[in-house]
Amino acid sequence: MILPARPEVGKERYLSHSKGIGGKLRKIPEDFNVEEIIGNNDKSHWIWAKENNSGKHSIVKITANNWDTHVLIKELSRKLRIGQKAIGFAGTKDKRALTTQYFSLMANPSEIKNLNIENIAIEFMHKTIKPIRLGNLVGNKFIIKISDTKCKKNDIEKLTDELKDGFPNYFGIQRFGAVRPITHTVGEKIVKGDYEGAVWDYLSEGDSEISGFEARKHLKETKDFKLALQEYPHNLLFERQIIGHLTRKKNDYIGALKQLPESLSKMFVHAYQSAMFNRIIDLRIKEGIGIHKPLIGDNVVPVDIYGGPDQRKVIEVTKLNQKKLEKRCMEGKAWVVGLLPGVKSQYTKGVQGELERMVMSDEKIDFKDFTIDEAHQLTSLGMYRPLCQRINNLKWEIDNEGCPRFSFWLHKGTYATSFLREIMKCEDVRVY
Repeated sequence: MILPARPEVGKERYLSHSKGIGGKLRKIPEDFNVEEIIGNNDKSHWIWAKENNSGKHSIVKITANNWDTHVLIKELSRKLRIGQKAIGFAGTKDKRALTTQYFSLMANPSEIKNLNIENIAIEFMHKTIKPIRLGNLVGNKFIIKISDTKCKKNDIEKLTDELKDGFPNYFGIQRFGAVRPITHTVGEKIVKGDYEGAVWDYLSEGDSEISGFEARKHLKETKDFKLALQEYPHNLLFERQIIGHLTRKKNDYIGALKQLPESLSKMFVHAYQSAMFNRIIDLRIKEGIGIHKPLIGDNVVPVDIYGGPDQRKVIEVTKLNQKKLEKRCMEGKAWVVGLLPGVKSQYTKGVQGELERMVMSDEKIDFKDFTIDEAHQLTSLGMYRPLCQRINNLKWEIDNEGCPRFSFWLHKGTYATSFLREIMKCEDVRVY
């Protein structure tokens, strides 16, 4: 097998074959509505700490219109005069959307209730002992409209029927930056120890449609950080933090990266892992191997108590258990998983393992490279992720203009755009 080049992010192979309906997501933020699910079906169980008035963390529900999660955290930190590490959240959300998610804040309820932030509604829930951590949710509910298209009922029926057993669990374009898809290239340079290159990618890469394009272009030409601090728009908060550091400590690129919130810095490394994971799915589809049914040597994870994949229980597929595991996968009670490479990763056996080795070799990296000695907080241990996911409680309708509106929910970590790109099949990834 000749290994093709890494596909451009957002342009990986489709699983379905029917023609897409085209269109555009997020014509206005309200077209993309997402809300976190913290319980499972009728269970009242919360997967993070329950109410306890003696706790120092306040649980709040925040509905935000057109807010980046990291920028929102920075604003909450400023308004409440608390450190960003005193703010817990379960997952990042797309900026151009209407989002409802939960946060834990080390702040008094009275201070929280007095907050006034534009396009933000904050509801105090209760006090608790433990903060919310990344991943502390079951999934997300979506209501999404596709604009600028005219489709018929039959068009969507054909596509959803092809995806009834699941869609490719690609990381969506938002993982890499919908307008400026560079997070994975920044992460690649961090993993390979090229911190200077990582900083320059973050500060200067992007086309003419991005915010601060002229300032980025000028910095790339002049390498003048003091001038850049005057030219970069103030809404580019994180870029300005890096530039400010480099005006004080020339050539301290690892120190510059440490100016960013830890959650954002980790996202760069995770984005690089995500690009490699997407590449594995793309290769399995290309080779006709499939992503729903397990092959001998594949790894499978069972369902957890919330109905999602249990990453702690990895089962190797053998001749003895293949049929049983295949049945479980087709029932939606188990998943074939792929590797998000990290320090503690091990290659899968069988065909999947061969693909992993080819990709790692082509990327010129090893598992040990995910140990970031100069910034230990960015070290990644690695994990597994399902190759496909099912759409849950899917409902849809077409309005008078021929634009469909979908409602469904997905397990945590699954991208709605990875399902919708199979429906739309657009060349321009910016429409997602």
